[in-house]
Amino acid sequence: MTAPLRILVATNPAQLAIFRIEQHHIDAAMARCTLALPALAFDFCAIDGPDFIETLGRAYALLGFRFPADRIRPHGQALKLIQLSAAGMEHLLPLDWLPKQVALATASGVHGPKLREWAGMVFMMLHTHMPHFITAQRAHEWSKAFSSPIAGRRALIYGTGGLGTAIAGAAHRLGIVTTGVRRTPAPVRGFDSVIGVDAARDVIGEADFVVLATPLTPATRHMMNADMFARMRKGAGFANFGRGGLVDQDAMIAALTARHVGGAIIDVTDPEPPPAESPLWDTPNLVITPHVSCDDPDAYIPRTLDIFLDNLARSLAGRTIRNRVVPSRAY
Repeated sequence: MTAPLRILVATNPAQLAIFRIEQHHIDAAMARCTLALPALAFDFCAIDGPDFIETLGRAYALLGFRFPADRIRPHGQALKLIQLSAAGMEHLLPLDWLPKQVALATASGVHGPKLREWAGMVFMMLHTHMPHFITAQRAHEWSKAFSSPIAGRRALIYGTGGLGTAIAGAAHRLGIVTTGVRRTPAPVRGFDSVIGVDAARDVIGEADFVVLATPLTPATRHMMNADMFARMRKGAGFANFGRGGLVDQDAMIAALTARHVGGAIIDVTDPEPPPAESPLWDTPNLVITPHVSCDDPDAYIPRTLDIFLDNLARSLAGRTIRNRVVPSRAY
């Protein structure tokens, strides 16, 4: 009898329950899976546990988010696939620890259905001046602001991956025209047009909404800086669904305080959470949500496991891995 293929589920006791993979999730995923897979054995192991190295040594695939990356090369000789249980991977950079024979994949796309709904709400809140009304209420001010129908407005969306595509979908439902921004300009399904990062500097002033949904890398850190906020159309709205480090927060605060940016809604900050003394808490026309926009407590883990099992089947068949991270493009 052939031994089952071993899968290491790297667990983190500090992880929120919504992101914690448990046996009942595995059982449900295997029950609905129709892929041709061999017998699998899932080993749950804490990332700081004494048996992590031993378990890693016999694993074909690792499933998790945070794990001791420095142990992969010396101890993961049998490893062929690392499936992250989230879309982000900046905490693993640089990828000099990743062996050539191991495919690293994210869970990009797992957030789509939830984020489409949230992004639709954010577009409407920005368009109808809700950040302004919230600020006015805190100040006990009766301050009117008016808005016309949203259809025909323009959104500049940084990132054309899973997050950006979901946001573009929400925009189209509202009649918003979308322009995606990516490193290499090329048509992307779901966007009305796509431009390169350099070109965005010249067209950002035409957008009614500027939205960030791109990974954080050394190249994207503080991509929204004082110059870019100054280039935005006066009164335009801003939203960040990516990572807090994408934004020069002092520049954003200045743009909002000066009322150049009409309103902002951010789901991420740098750091998270902001310290009690951070000026973000009292910045006018700014709404902060605590990194909850994308995560569905009912479907997050099931969708993640479906992506993993698909990638496992692809790996075993020698096919292209879905959401594979190419080290040379990760910076």
